[in-house]
Amino acid sequence: MSNFRITPHAPENVYDTIYTVAANCVDCYSCVRACPVKAIRITGGQAYVMDHLCIKCGTCVRECAQGAKTIRSSLENARRLVAQREAVAISVAPSFAAIFGGWRARRLPAALRMLGFKYIAETAEGAAHVAEESLAKSKSGSVCTACPAVVSYVEMYRPQYLDKLIPVVSPMIAHGRLLKARYGEQTAVVFVGPCAAKKYEARRPENQDAIDEVITFDELLYWLENEGIDLASCGESDFEWVSYNPYAKLFPLQGGMLKTGDIACDGTQEAVLHLSGAEEVKNLFEVAPREWRFKIVEPLFCSGGCINGPAMPRDRNIFERRNALLEYMRSQPQLPADGDPLQVQMHTDFHAQPVQHHPEKVSEDQIDQILQSTGKANPEAQLNCGACGYRTCKENAIAVVRGMAEPQMCIPYMRRLAEQRSDKVIETSPSGVVVLDSELNIINMNPAFMKMFMCNNSVLGRRISYLVNADGYELLRSGSEEGFETVRAKYGIRYHEVLHALREEQQYVGTYTDISRLKFDSRQIDLVKRQTMEQAKDLLDQQIAFSQEMAHYLGRSTAQNEEFVRRLIALFSDEDTFRGEPQ
Repeated sequence: MSNFRITPHAPENVYDTIYTVAANCVDCYSCVRACPVKAIRITGGQAYVMDHLCIKCGTCVRECAQGAKTIRSSLENARRLVAQREAVAISVAPSFAAIFGGWRARRLPAALRMLGFKYIAETAEGAAHVAEESLAKSKSGSVCTACPAVVSYVEMYRPQYLDKLIPVVSPMIAHGRLLKARYGEQTAVVFVGPCAAKKYEARRPENQDAIDEVITFDELLYWLENEGIDLASCGESDFEWVSYNPYAKLFPLQGGMLKTGDIACDGTQEAVLHLSGAEEVKNLFEVAPREWRFKIVEPLFCSGGCINGPAMPRDRNIFERRNALLEYMRSQPQLPADGDPLQVQMHTDFHAQPVQHHPEKVSEDQIDQILQSTGKANPEAQLNCGACGYRTCKENAIAVVRGMAEPQMCIPYMRRLAEQRSDKVIETSPSGVVVLDSELNIINMNPAFMKMFMCNNSVLGRRISYLVNADGYELLRSGSEEGFETVRAKYGIRYHEVLHALREEQQYVGTYTDISRLKFDSRQIDLVKRQTMEQAKDLLDQQIAFSQEMAHYLGRSTAQNEEFVRRLIALFSDEDTFRGEPQ
């Protein structure tokens, strides 16, 4: 079952291949981190794809866990073609076997005919022609061009390498032209595959004679589901069989084109190279051509190849998909040649389309201003943690100047702001606040606490019992209580004490409010007296037990009892004063 759903309200620019569903965007910046060309703009915490910077690789679609990045749907256009045209062919990318493997591969053609397609063919036929043509045109340092995302990357970001691209169309374009040559120019051709870049490639002016519409596997699954077509209920059927190199079915895998051309490439040959993934592709074009030691390189922008494309359902991991594709390739019969192949235009031209991020050069002063505003003027404060999506704090600052990023994207910066606001609240609180470590030593206190108990920072590191009664903290420390509340008196003031344990931080927080001038009613006075008497009884019980068990501590224990009685007498020496009367 597909997770694809038609988005009811898409952005106005219908030419954007990839766009953001704003309601699903949760400012996590995973798309910014994943985008190989940083074509994501953050505005108001929302991440938007800048189409003029985008190479349509779909990496952000694959990496966005919230489904906020979406490939524009062409499903309705494909449906209209099938409904309105007399003959519509569908070119099925060879990566289909990674989804529809095993018995499903034999039933997919019947399901596609039920959708209304007249001709059901595999794009691998076009791939076989592309492999042959590409190898024939390759020269020292040639780059294969089956992957449209790689082509866009070179045209937009590495135009100096344009002459290294082999001027041959992709398997999709080659196959579209073959199908039209075979069944007539009036035949419409729909391509289905796992790629977002194919939608843009089909719209290029030089390719519009080949493909009428492109849909993804996600869209196809949704279409089948919407029409109530279950592969398990379909009969077995065949694709439109044409004799071609069976290894062309391996094009979706890294090194698949080289294998189709019968070129050995196990990673040890200096003359040939295959690679996949955005980082490997970018690294390739960071090396000067004069340092290239290979004759031909086959790059695929998706890590692991097309079987890991952005529109590939995720119900199987990449190794399961690879095994399914290999199994399908091995299960196919070897067919005899059926005569001379059709001749179609395989040559193409690529054009430099260099990207201008910003019309003006970003100055060092502008960068410094941004770094200062986020508390990173000191190089030691530039963590380069990458949480914002950029490799370094300086790169993020440049993006902020260019309007592609926001200062709020910096997680450490926002955390510091939150902590500062929290500290400000505590510092200005009229109630005393003290924070203790696991041993009940003072690690922080606010001005109100210091004023109330006539102390200063010199007591930091001392036990809280140096200033106030620590019984409540001891209860929290023992684990018998999570919170504690009472009223106490000291230094001529009475205060309301509220204690809390922060178990995860292994800290304790006490809040103290001066209630000396508050008027109490009889019920509150009784509550205070009862709490005090209960504490006194508990303490006396403890002292008696302690004295019985350890007689040599009796003297010191007695002295503590005397001190307690003295405090108790002082507390209740003037009941009228306790009721709130002026002292």
